[in-house]
Amino acid sequence: MHVHSSYSRDSVIPVKSLFQAWKRTRIVPLVCDHDTIAGSNRLMRAIHAEDPDFPALLAEEVTTRDGEIIGLFLTEEIPPGLSAAETLDLVHGQGGLSLVPHPFSAYRSRVLSAGARNALVDRIDLVEGHNARNLSDEEDRLAVVFASEMGIPFTAGSDAHTPLELGRVWMDLPPFDSPRQLLKGLAGASFTFRRMNRGIHLVTGVVRKVRETLD
Repeated sequence: MHVHSSYSRDSVIPVKSLFQAWKRTRIVPLVCDHDTIAGSNRLMRAIHAEDPDFPALLAEEVTTRDGEIIGLFLTEEIPPGLSAAETLDLVHGQGGLSLVPHPFSAYRSRVLSAGARNALVDRIDLVEGHNARNLSDEEDRLAVVFASEMGIPFTAGSDAHTPLELGRVWMDLPPFDSPRQLLKGLAGASFTFRRMNRGIHLVTGVVRKVRETLD
C-alpha cells in the first residue's frame, strides 16, 4: 500500500523491478512517488496489460505546505506546495481517496502536522497504521489508535525505496474496482508486516544526495 519507484528522488527501484516483483509474488506495489504519478502510471499500465481486471490505481505522495498526503485513484497529478485542505480538495475532486502516511513518525520532517491532521480529520479517508520505515512500534500504535478513535480504516505499507524492502509488507484484500469497494475491503483486512532496520534511512539520504549531485 506504499512503495516508491525511481521517479522519487530518494528511491532506486526501477519500475521494471516493481513489475517483475508483482509477476513473481502477485503482491501489487502501490506506487506513491513524491509529487508525481509518472511511476505509478507506468506500473499500472504494465500490470493492466497482463491483468485487465485490475483497476488503474494511480497514486501520489503529495508534499503540501502542512506535510505529506497520499492521493489514491487519481486521474491527474497534483502539484506540491498547496495547503493540506487544497490538496484534499483536488484528491476528492478526482473521485480519489486521501491517505495520511506515517502520521506519528518522529524521524521524518514532512509528516502532516498535528494541527492539519486534527482540523481535517473528517476529510481523511485512510490512515497508514503500519509503516515499515517507522523507527518504533509506538509510532505505529499511535497511528492505529488515532485511526480507530476517528473511525478511519488503516493501511500497512513498506514505504520501500530500495529493492531489498519489497515484499516485507502486504495486505490481503478482496477484489475491488472502486474507492468505495477498497474501503469496504479494508475493514478487517489481514496484513503481513516486517519492520526495516532504521539504518535504511541513511541509505535513502545518500541516494538523495547522489541524485541531487548528478542533477
